[in-house]
Amino acid sequence: MKTSLQEIKTIIQATEIQSGLLLAIIDEEGTIHSANARLQRLLHMPSSRYDQRNIFDLVHPSDYESLQNGIRTCKNQGSPYSIELHVKNGYYHPLRWQVYGLSHTIADKAVFLCVGTEKETTDHKNPHQHSGVEQYQLVIESMNEGVFIQDAAGEIISMNERAADILGTTTDRIRQLQNIKNLWKTAWKITTEEGRDIAFEETPFMKALRSGVVQDGILRIHYHASPERLVSVKSKPLFNPGDQLPFSVVSSVVDVTQQHRLASKMKEQEALFHSFMKHSPNLAWVIDEEEKLVFANQAFRDHFHLQDSVMDQAIVPYLPKSVINALYKKHKDVLATGKAINTLQEMELADGSTFMFHVNIFPIEGLTGKKMIGGHAINLAEKYAVEKELREAHDRLLLLTRATSDAVWEWDMRTGHIFRNEKLMEMIGYQQYDSQGLAWWFRRIHPEDRDRVSDKVKDVTDNALHSWEDEYRFKCADGIYKQIHDKGFVVYENGLPVKMIGTLHDVSEIRELQEKLLEEKKQRQKEISEIMISVQEQERTKIAYELHDNVNQILSAAKLFIDLLKTRGKEQREIRDKGAAYLNMAIEEIRKLSKEMVAPQLKGKGLIQSIQALVDDIHFTNAIRIQFFHECETELLSSGKTITLFRIVQEQLKNILKYSQATDADIRLYCRSEMITLVVADNGRGFDPRQTGRGIGLSNIYERARFYHGTVDLETAPGKGCVLTVMMPLK
Repeated sequence: MKTSLQEIKTIIQATEIQSGLLLAIIDEEGTIHSANARLQRLLHMPSSRYDQRNIFDLVHPSDYESLQNGIRTCKNQGSPYSIELHVKNGYYHPLRWQVYGLSHTIADKAVFLCVGTEKETTDHKNPHQHSGVEQYQLVIESMNEGVFIQDAAGEIISMNERAADILGTTTDRIRQLQNIKNLWKTAWKITTEEGRDIAFEETPFMKALRSGVVQDGILRIHYHASPERLVSVKSKPLFNPGDQLPFSVVSSVVDVTQQHRLASKMKEQEALFHSFMKHSPNLAWVIDEEEKLVFANQAFRDHFHLQDSVMDQAIVPYLPKSVINALYKKHKDVLATGKAINTLQEMELADGSTFMFHVNIFPIEGLTGKKMIGGHAINLAEKYAVEKELREAHDRLLLLTRATSDAVWEWDMRTGHIFRNEKLMEMIGYQQYDSQGLAWWFRRIHPEDRDRVSDKVKDVTDNALHSWEDEYRFKCADGIYKQIHDKGFVVYENGLPVKMIGTLHDVSEIRELQEKLLEEKKQRQKEISEIMISVQEQERTKIAYELHDNVNQILSAAKLFIDLLKTRGKEQREIRDKGAAYLNMAIEEIRKLSKEMVAPQLKGKGLIQSIQALVDDIHFTNAIRIQFFHECETELLSSGKTITLFRIVQEQLKNILKYSQATDADIRLYCRSEMITLVVADNGRGFDPRQTGRGIGLSNIYERARFYHGTVDLETAPGKGCVLTVMMPLK
């Protein structure tokens, strides 16, 4: 049976005060619709007309958001929500609350049951706290400063929200802590300001408990995932009247992380400033309105031979008269007007030497209220001397470029300007007004050469080299690329590259002649190769005919004579028959050999027809099945390549018949991308090429292919057959 809202209200109002529970019914806007007597007394609420009170009026402002989150969670998720709120009755009471969502509504608003318990009934830590501590607890809740209280054993009795926030935790977590001394040693990471581990007994609060004297110090806190904090702690012991030892200690905490960070940054900046001023070659000084030297860097003191004792002294007696005459009035003007002055000033020293300075004098606001002026002077004598030297060198370069017949260029690396003489512009076909900087030049270098040349120029300056050279293609004004040899020399000043000077040479004709000579050399080598192949084949053919016409005739005649022999007895007849058989074998081998040695073109056939005839002859013997596929214009092949490819096919088929025990073989001949490819494959037993030496047959194949700049690839393995691939240029 569903309980009505009125029944719930009746139960709340009848709840005994001694139960320790604080009960209230509120809606989602915080309006109190019912509260039990204990809550009414605690908060001095009237016993009727709850709708005139709102729980948010009784809650500490810092807890508004937590209470709103609890109401929202109960409404959306239907689950209870635990929270600690501070409600006021003269001062704020820390109370624990459980918020439950009810299935009822009031004026279409969700309704919630709040069950609260006072802190004293829930926090069993330190149940016998001294009344003085309780007074401190009431005070620290309203303090803006971070404060926490510990008992004589160091256990935390109370802590306000500000302290919890500074220490990177919450008051709920602090109330759950037990045995802080052990946690200090095992779980927490707290050190001194310098990063040294600090024992629990050596902390300011424990030392205050032990000594009875106020203690302070800086702690560096690393708490969970929170950022590291520097915390200033000041601990004051609390005494009962007449006691010698404190019963508790109250500590105030201040987050000084930002102050220390700023102080460290100030120290770092001060160190950087002094280091910069110490090593700066320029003169820097500060003078107050009484003409006393407030600051002078090392360069200023060294230049005027000043000792440290001149600081805070009138500076005029220590400076040369020429310097005083040049700058005294300008210092006075800056003091009077407060406006900075920039000037070029030539000053003569006592030894007669002169210096040109760029001087900047400006007002400075000091902390003491005194007017002060700062000065900064740059010695330009060396700069003027270098510029004069460079001007003279530039003038000499102009004269040299007009007198020479070489193409000369100069790159000022400080300004980016590039000078090119008339001979260079004539070489590339552009006018002087067309010529621009380095980027203009690189855009006209052939794309395949551009990155290489750019990297070389960068490398020479990165590694402090003195020269570089390269050859590249440059697109001239007529759109034609010229082959240019470029050589540059680097000029350094104080270790930095300031100028690069170089010459260009058009080597297009030389490279064209070299390419023609190389092509002619290749052609001669090709012709010689063809002649050698032709001579070899002629010699092979001659030998083949000699074997066939002469040796075979002699062997045939010998066979006739053996056949005419009259034998007696079975043994002699066997000898005669064996001799005749061996002669027949020799005649047949010589016939085969002579046939193989004759070049295919000598038989009036091309490559395709010769390979096909070879395949047909093998088919006639029923030794193996061979398929021949071809897709190639063999007419483009030279006679030498034709013979070479035929010999390779012939040699590989002989190897297959002799060693492979194959039943099928394929011959493929095709042309792709100016290359002719020959593939001879079989399904034989194969072999391990790492363990089997390359015989005469395979060696001949490799040598023949290499002769025409071809390649040979052999794929085989035991039981996997063999695939021979030969590739060589068509032309």
